[in-house]
Amino acid sequence: MSGVNGELVQRVFAHFDNLCGGSGNYPGRVGGGYFLNGVISFGYGFVAISTRQLAWFFKPAWSSKVKLTVTAFVAFTVGSLHAWWWISGFATFRGLDSLIIAIPIFLFVYQIELNREQSRQLERELQEAKLHQAEQQKSLAQSQLKILQSQIEPHFLFNTLANLKMLIRHDPPKAEDLLDNFSELLRFSLKKSRCDQVSLKDELSSLECYLEIQKIRLGSRLEYEVDLSADISLETFVPPLLMQPLVENAIFHGIEPAANGGLVRLKVKQQEEQWIVEVEDNGVGLAAGINKLSSGKHNGIALSNIRERLSALYQERGKLLIQSNKQGGVTARLEFPCVP
Repeated sequence: MSGVNGELVQRVFAHFDNLCGGSGNYPGRVGGGYFLNGVISFGYGFVAISTRQLAWFFKPAWSSKVKLTVTAFVAFTVGSLHAWWWISGFATFRGLDSLIIAIPIFLFVYQIELNREQSRQLERELQEAKLHQAEQQKSLAQSQLKILQSQIEPHFLFNTLANLKMLIRHDPPKAEDLLDNFSELLRFSLKKSRCDQVSLKDELSSLECYLEIQKIRLGSRLEYEVDLSADISLETFVPPLLMQPLVENAIFHGIEPAANGGLVRLKVKQQEEQWIVEVEDNGVGLAAGINKLSSGKHNGIALSNIRERLSALYQERGKLLIQSNKQGGVTARLEFPCVP
């Protein structure tokens, strides 16, 4: 500002400065009175508060760090321009070129920091989403396990108690064997209900108790074998109640309908960090088993639950395959990752 208008502003400023008890300095002189210092201070404060409010209103998602950086930069730049304008006697700002260069540099640095902050925020949200999904999958697997236990245990429990009552009258030694295996099976079942993973040793011990109980019930009509590869450690862990429903299906759908009974063979091995579990029988075959399946006593929900549990725990790495054997009977094949 120059000429008549500039002189008028200077006179007005000097008048207000004298009224405020200043030293008589006016724009163009170093220092300045109370009015000059007050106007400059007010300029810094006004710009800082205004910028902060605008940032909170238009960019509420910004972090406090980003808002503080923007507020400080704008307050320093605009406040300094305002102060220089008053002190210089309302002259043209000579550092405009430098300011024009500095602003893009600041915006560039600010954009980098903003991108980093957004990246960190997205990473945190992704981790939280993964954690939430893992918790949901765990809850789903636990619920499905409880459903599966509730489906397996009642009818097996009642059949076993009925057989025990009959054996106590007619064959007490065999009744004692049945009771020992049944007690062990209940102990293992109680332990499984409290764990997401059990050792292979406990799972096979539980399964052997179950097979012994079924062998007492079916007599010579049921034979079974357990085949473990030599490199398997019994201390490794597996999800509970994945094998037993398959063995139960093999007995109920394959061996019981066969006139002469048959053999159930359990094979367990590791292959490329995957468990491979096969339950094979030489019973009546898949077609006859399906006919019995439709009778309503066993409705196939156990197999569906196993597939859902595998999917929840291992996604596409967990599989259950059912196929007919060329020599007769059925093979159920489980595949899922090994847990160290």
